[in-house]
Amino acid sequence: MKHAEPGNRALGFSPGRRLQLMMDPRNDPYRARRKPRGELLCPDCSLICREGRWQHGPADAQAHAHRCPACQRIADRYPAGTLTIEGSYAYEHRSEVLVTARHVAEQMQVEHPLQRIMDIEALDGRIQITTTDIHLVQAIGKSLLHAFGGVLRYGFAEGQYQLRVDWAA
Repeated sequence: MKHAEPGNRALGFSPGRRLQLMMDPRNDPYRARRKPRGELLCPDCSLICREGRWQHGPADAQAHAHRCPACQRIADRYPAGTLTIEGSYAYEHRSEVLVTARHVAEQMQVEHPLQRIMDIEALDGRIQITTTDIHLVQAIGKSLLHAFGGVLRYGFAEGQYQLRVDWAA
């Protein structure tokens, strides 16, 4: 196993089992604890839930209206992932960086429709992207590191299902 360089080490936790436990979807407060009976239809995004899986497709006439976990997070303004983009290179090339981030989100949403970008904000020379899922924010961070280089750091909010990713270039 390769050792991480000091600049790329995750913040706030030691590598290993804790990362696995925090990324376990069973710790997500927005995730259903059991499969719902019947079919559900999200009134906001028109996703359907069949056999416990939210997906794109036509809904039955008997489907019950129920907000999907992603739309509920957006309504509550409670992101699961936050990506902070810093650095002069990243800010100067922000249009390319945001195209890359949106492209990753679109690719992941095909197979995982609950993984969405919630908001993109420009704050004092930084860009902040919030997402509905920790896996999406991690994938965006990795793709930015791969495409543009820089330094990538991870950190979890203590006791919460939230991942903070910082990328600087």
